[in-house]
Amino acid sequence: MARWLNVENDLKTLIYQTTGFQEGDENFAICVQFAMTNIKYHRFLSVDSHKVTKSINGILEKFEIHSQLDKKDCLQRLCEQFLSTPCFEGRDTGKTDTHYSLLMLLLSIGENPTHATYIEKPKILKAPVVDDFDWGAYLREGEETFSTIYADSDSESDYDPLSDEETVVTVGSKAMEIPESQEVDSRISTILSDATTFHVEEEPDPRESGMTWLTRNVTVQYWCGQNRPEDPESMENLKKDWERYREATDPLYSNQNNITMSEIQLLREVLWILGGATDSFVFVLHGEEYIVRENIYVQHLTDNSLESYLSSFAKYGSCVQRLLRFEEESICGSYDLSITDSNRLTCQTYQAFANAISNFIKSLRKELTQLEKRIIKQEQTMTLAMLHGDLSPWLKKTEVVHSVYIRGVREAGWLVNNCQRASHLLSVLFETVVEYDTLGQNASDIVELLIPLWIQTTKPYIEVIDEWITNGNLVDPRSEFILKRNEGVKSLDESFWETAFTIHVPADSTLRDGIQKSQHTVTDNSQSKRGTQSVDKSYASSHWAPEFLEPVILEVVLAGKSMEMLQDLGKLADVCGVTREKSLYMSFLESLQALLGTRPHDDFTEESPPELSMYPEQIDRQMKIKGIYDPLLKINFMDVFHSCNVRLQGPIDEEDQDSKMLNVLETERLHPINLVLRQCLYPHITHKYSRVCTRLVQILKEEYHLMDYLAAMRHFFLMEAGDTMFDFYSPIFDKIRLNSHWRDISTVNLILQEALQAHYPEETSRLYVSLEDLPKDRRPINITDCIELHFKVPWPVDVVISSKCQAIYNQIFTFLLQVKRAKYCLDELRFCDLEKDILPHNHSGTEFSRHLDEDMPRKGRTHRMHVLRMRLTYFVNSLHNYIMTRILHSTGIEFKQDLGKAKDLDQIIAVHNKYVNTIHERCLLHKMVKLLKQAVMNVLNLILNFQALWDEGIQEISLKTIEGMEIEFSRCILFLSTFLNNVTKRGSFPHCKLKKKKKISYICPYCRQTHSANFCKCLNDTDV
Repeated sequence: MARWLNVENDLKTLIYQTTGFQEGDENFAICVQFAMTNIKYHRFLSVDSHKVTKSINGILEKFEIHSQLDKKDCLQRLCEQFLSTPCFEGRDTGKTDTHYSLLMLLLSIGENPTHATYIEKPKILKAPVVDDFDWGAYLREGEETFSTIYADSDSESDYDPLSDEETVVTVGSKAMEIPESQEVDSRISTILSDATTFHVEEEPDPRESGMTWLTRNVTVQYWCGQNRPEDPESMENLKKDWERYREATDPLYSNQNNITMSEIQLLREVLWILGGATDSFVFVLHGEEYIVRENIYVQHLTDNSLESYLSSFAKYGSCVQRLLRFEEESICGSYDLSITDSNRLTCQTYQAFANAISNFIKSLRKELTQLEKRIIKQEQTMTLAMLHGDLSPWLKKTEVVHSVYIRGVREAGWLVNNCQRASHLLSVLFETVVEYDTLGQNASDIVELLIPLWIQTTKPYIEVIDEWITNGNLVDPRSEFILKRNEGVKSLDESFWETAFTIHVPADSTLRDGIQKSQHTVTDNSQSKRGTQSVDKSYASSHWAPEFLEPVILEVVLAGKSMEMLQDLGKLADVCGVTREKSLYMSFLESLQALLGTRPHDDFTEESPPELSMYPEQIDRQMKIKGIYDPLLKINFMDVFHSCNVRLQGPIDEEDQDSKMLNVLETERLHPINLVLRQCLYPHITHKYSRVCTRLVQILKEEYHLMDYLAAMRHFFLMEAGDTMFDFYSPIFDKIRLNSHWRDISTVNLILQEALQAHYPEETSRLYVSLEDLPKDRRPINITDCIELHFKVPWPVDVVISSKCQAIYNQIFTFLLQVKRAKYCLDELRFCDLEKDILPHNHSGTEFSRHLDEDMPRKGRTHRMHVLRMRLTYFVNSLHNYIMTRILHSTGIEFKQDLGKAKDLDQIIAVHNKYVNTIHERCLLHKMVKLLKQAVMNVLNLILNFQALWDEGIQEISLKTIEGMEIEFSRCILFLSTFLNNVTKRGSFPHCKLKKKKKISYICPYCRQTHSANFCKCLNDTDV
């Protein structure tokens, strides 16, 4: 209660100060009641800094519109100063909630700020009090500092106490006093100086000539054969002692041609060759090798020690020289207009690798420049051993880069095209990164070098992929991508998907010739220690594609093909969209930064260049004249001419931006490189692949009715539309049975059109029949093999249903037509046709006598024909049901399920081809089951012969003919049962698997008994 009483008293005071009401007034009581209600029962949210900032920006913009720029500048400056002042909540930083609450309070109580008059009061700063009192002079007051100079003397008698007549040098505020009567002793040699001693510079002797001064101060021209003059007081006696020893032991020894140099000169020569200088006195360049000159000596080092150091530096200088020569060759080989073959020009991957090497050498030269500055100053001791220690990290990096160049470029000279060269280099770089990455912290500096080197080298390859899978254009001017566009295949060709792109892999003979030619080069190269074994190993392990892209190379190829097909369909905008996406390379770099993080780097955050002002200072001053200056007009002009500013400033160099992003990568947190690729590069490729291929499949299914065309192929070629195909083949079978002419293309097409018109009128313009020639040695069952169906499939559906697939469909159709004909022939048999009577005048004597010789009466032969018919009908019905249900229907269901799971066009083609080939194989059309098909064809041909005998009547059929047909049928059934049982046991044909209890049996035509799959003795003893 006391707390609320204190609050109420404070509120009354606030109301009185704000409104001026007295406590007895009615309005005063209303204000108190309103304030107490809000404090007790309302909850106020925390201040929103964004809203406060937005409100302040709005007021600033309003000041600018009303041409009150002084108020705008003052308010903006004061707000920034207030927010940056750390004075609330016990924090040492600004921009707290208290800051924004006070600003919100000021904004709330402010009324009409544009019409208020404001004059900023000048801030008076107190000048700091400077203590200019000379405390040093005050403390030294009355004291003097003397310095006495004594002469060197060997006896103690020369020492006398200091007297007024001796020479006294006063150092301090008083001048130096030397009596004129006394001369300074000439034996004075040194003066001990301290911080208060004045030194007088020596003036050059006027008698010394200019050449003498130059000779004494300029470096000895050792490159002209001049020797360094020996200093008698020098402590470097090792070389002199060694020379005396050699002169004493070897009377023929002479050191007249020897050149003695200082170690500083040698250090600078070493730095020069490591930086790529070719003209050196100490190191002589022979081809690509640096050789140390023999007659170079240093006074404090032996010959072996000096040679050891210089040879080591010469080796690394040779490595740098080879890298520089490769860089020069890459530049020269990139712009040779006389070369027309793209494989003879330097590929872009080599150029990117050369550019990465150039960046590395630039960094090396920066380090060498800093070391040379230290050597020139001579403020610190520097020797060859110390230089080797300071440069050991860089020398190791140089060796690693040089080894990558040798294995990736020099030893790949036997490769015949740019595709193999680029793939080999990228794979070698990737393998090197993986190799050093496995070493962990022991090779962190090498990994820090190799990661940017590898990423920069992959940039051209990734850009080719990006252009292909993003815009559908395979831009490969140097033929270094694994695929090339076959210009002979047009976009609207049905073989576009299979033959439009071919792999850049030459024949084996070309590779072998390249190996034989390169063996001599590799053997003669002094740097290669592998010889011909290296070439054979390179040939065996050469990659047809970059190793780091092998997990996603299939997605890249499929996405590129799909993009080009979408481009031909005019649907490229559905995938690309209106806004331009980031390139694949930049997305890769950003993902790397997000995964690995960045380290602070001074060079990465550079100040942006100042913007070019459209209004110079003079014009701005003139526009402030009353009646001319208009802030709104100035803002509009700045917006209009903003593009001019951007154009004058120039574009941002993407290459520099890429190198900066790579240089700040935190490689110490590097994950395994395969994991980095799976998280940073592969998702971007997979995302584009999924988007492009899914859209293409969707367009083919919805706009080009791919599923309807596949259904039509099943309806007509596989005879799933039974009623339509029955209307087509039944008239043809009837004509064949009646021996009437039917092989007329117009007649057959007319029958087909009539059958389609009843059930599928929309397919009449697409499906037609052609008749081919038949071989001379044909059998009755093969008479319908001349019928071929043709279905007009438009592009791009013909990419899936190609002419090759239609050929396989026609083979299946021919086989089904043979089965349908056999079944139709048995179904159309009539009992009256078998038992019809033959007129007497139509019987010859021979026929009549033959019938008389029959052992079995007519009724028995009729019964045997009926039984044989039932057996044949059972066989052909079983075969027909098996094909139509177990093969066509079941396989069709699997095909539809697999087709629904297909994500790209390549999977659709593969599923369709698998479906067609599976049916082709299960319909006994594969060459592996040729014997099985032959047995089935024998049974079907037997059925047609049986129909011909049935139509002639029982009077024309002998018992011997019936028994021959029964024996032939039994033998075929026995072979089929034995063959199918064997292959089923082996598991070769899972679809033919029978139940254990179900066995194939047959009836012997002689003993009339039922047998299993074993031969009957009657069949073995009978010669049919």
